[in-house]
Amino acid sequence: MRRHSRLRTGAAATALVAAALTAACSTAHDDAQGAESHGPRDPRTWPYAPTSIWNHPLGAEGERVPLPVAPPEQTLAVEEDLIVMAPDSPPRPLLEHDAAWSGRSRCDSTTGRVLAPAVPIPEGWHTDPGYVGSTPNHSAAILMPDGTVLETQPLHVCADGTVVSQYAPEAWREGSLRSDGRGAPGSHGGSDLSALGGTIRLGEWVPGAEVIPHVLKIELWADEYLSRHAGGHRWPAWNADRTVWRYGGQEPEAQMGSLLALPVDFDVDGLDSEPARILARTLQGYGAYVVDDTARSTVAFATEWGPQGRVIEEFRDAWGFDLAGDLDAASGDQRQFLEDLVEIYGALEVVADNGPSTIGGAGERLAPWAPPLESAP
Repeated sequence: MRRHSRLRTGAAATALVAAALTAACSTAHDDAQGAESHGPRDPRTWPYAPTSIWNHPLGAEGERVPLPVAPPEQTLAVEEDLIVMAPDSPPRPLLEHDAAWSGRSRCDSTTGRVLAPAVPIPEGWHTDPGYVGSTPNHSAAILMPDGTVLETQPLHVCADGTVVSQYAPEAWREGSLRSDGRGAPGSHGGSDLSALGGTIRLGEWVPGAEVIPHVLKIELWADEYLSRHAGGHRWPAWNADRTVWRYGGQEPEAQMGSLLALPVDFDVDGLDSEPARILARTLQGYGAYVVDDTARSTVAFATEWGPQGRVIEEFRDAWGFDLAGDLDAASGDQRQFLEDLVEIYGALEVVADNGPSTIGGAGERLAPWAPPLESAP
């Protein structure tokens, strides 16, 4: 495995990162969404207030603790969050299933209980069959007609149009597209963080994007990398997994809810694959919150699947290879991409001083703030 030089240090490195990400962010999301770089943003495609934890750039003087992640057995896995931003769609009841993560069909395991009487789901879109793996998390965010966001897990839209899930407590229904993204718990498993915030959306990880202009969600194998210290979770996470007793990480700062980042002097240009460079710039300027346990030796980033499309399909079409994969079995461009991911994993750090009063860590911001939201709807 090659090693990149780390020659950029101190104020010079900070200035280089900030300048590069400012230039990148001026076009990246606008190319994807067709908006003016200085204009307001559509909260349906880029939600939450500019100061939200999901939009907050990293600080140049943040306290950092190394968290090198060794090459996992599966280099990159798929974690698809279901994003449905179609409040005018025909309403359907959200029915309870009790299959959980047992492997039983969730569509064939309804209990008769109604979790919500009417959720807007576009006709013709379904997730079952067609999902990845046997027991996907399918954390979901559904924009309701009144402007609130209903979060639920694990959601399936069945082939016959039936909509099923298992958990949709009232506490997960208090958010909106314009909030700070942390004001109420969300449906993302172990952390109870948002299904919407931090998800890589359509148009964000494509050629020409340069950077994904917001904080991401990442998942690690808790047995190896997350600590049971202080109950196993830290702000902004609301919880740790019920299986927190399995957390076996030795770094106390690495918990559910930790903010991970790449060093300011990480040599992004030394990576060989453009999609890996986009990811690296994002982790260098915005970082990623640990929101769940992969429960096996792999790493995952949350990507969108919704009526408008599916990031894993967009990625394949744009770059010519699958997003998820195993380095040992990969070849060509995918192998180059996965080799770069291993390089990124080995350089990860925890932003130890991330907290309510120092979001992203202390110091001058390393990347641009998100533009203001549209005034309506």
